[in-house]
Amino acid sequence: MLDAQAIAKGMGPTRVPYAIRCFEEVTSTNEEVKRLVAAGAPEGSVVTSIVQTGGYGRQGRRWSSPAGSLYLSLLLRPCDHGIAACDLSTLSLALALAVHDILVPYAATADIAVKWPNDVMCAAGKLCGISLEAVGNAVCIGIGINAFEPENVVHTTGSYRAAYLERIADQAIMGPDKEQTAVLEELAAKLLVSIDRLYFQWLDKGFEALAERYNGRSFLNGRVVGISSIDGTVVDEGEVLHVDERGRLVLLGDDGTKRAIASGEAHVVL
Repeated sequence: MLDAQAIAKGMGPTRVPYAIRCFEEVTSTNEEVKRLVAAGAPEGSVVTSIVQTGGYGRQGRRWSSPAGSLYLSLLLRPCDHGIAACDLSTLSLALALAVHDILVPYAATADIAVKWPNDVMCAAGKLCGISLEAVGNAVCIGIGINAFEPENVVHTTGSYRAAYLERIADQAIMGPDKEQTAVLEELAAKLLVSIDRLYFQWLDKGFEALAERYNGRSFLNGRVVGISSIDGTVVDEGEVLHVDERGRLVLLGDDGTKRAIASGEAHVVL
């Protein structure tokens, strides 16, 4: 399992009071965090695991979780900071920026980008998925970063093939002589520091203050996409113009009209 002390040592001081628990194998790090929510655990509770046997992502999509990638879930309590429940969905966009910011230094030429509403992509495919679940007065955030490619890649649901950091990273930065666990601990530490920074920017000024940055790193802007419901029915389509200050995807339809799509149960189809 990862070493919680090594992760904490690599972080330095943060405003979020992180408390890290590391496991070798769990059904889902999200489920572990939701148990912590039920027990009244404070903001900043973190769970990592080497393997998840029942991992899942947004809309319950299956999330293959073999050893070699970073599986991390986090408990935050934004409502305790005065955030309205209707604004919680934009937190996943802010967290996608947090992931983007730590991955770019590993692979500066890989065209790493954020994909609305909660993925991080590169030219080779999907590097990271993010889920956000409101649980009572708390939020459970699940993040999976594809770091090392497993020997047997398991097929998962979803539109994009998996990309792995080891395949695109500058090996001088990734560290060819580093143990996988050391790389994952370093990633976890960098991720939690980046989340700390973006979380408080989002708390202080909302997503509106981050929208320009998000659009400057957007995977979808300028692409023609379809919007499907959870059952796969395409309910809208058009060219992506931008993500607005409320975190909605703005489409330009063939008829010249602009429509703003809230994340909710929407799914982007290229």
